[in-house]
Amino acid sequence: MSKGDTAVSEETLRNALSQVGAEKDALQAELELTQKRVRTIQILDDLIEPMANKAFIFMCAYAGIVALLLIMHGFAGIAFSLPDSVLEFLVGSTAVTVIGLVGMVLTGIFVGARNKRD
Repeated sequence: MSKGDTAVSEETLRNALSQVGAEKDALQAELELTQKRVRTIQILDDLIEPMANKAFIFMCAYAGIVALLLIMHGFAGIAFSLPDSVLEFLVGSTAVTVIGLVGMVLTGIFVGARNKRD
């Protein structure tokens, strides 16, 4: 033994090795659980993406059609006129569609499918 060495009993070494093994097992279990959570989030994201894209396309098409109807209504040369109540409905429903869709996208569309901590 050299000057800086400390004598350690065989039992102390066994206990330390046992403790390291237990910590390794606990970390391995935590790693597996984390990998499962990450995979679940990836699957949910893969399921949500096409729905979000379709909802965005719907919103753009709906807003475009409403804009076209409003433009057609605005030109006097075109024989196309809508009652005021229909115009109010179209403008209001467009606003609701856009605000609702943005709200759904910002909250992750399927909030109930995910835990609060994920």
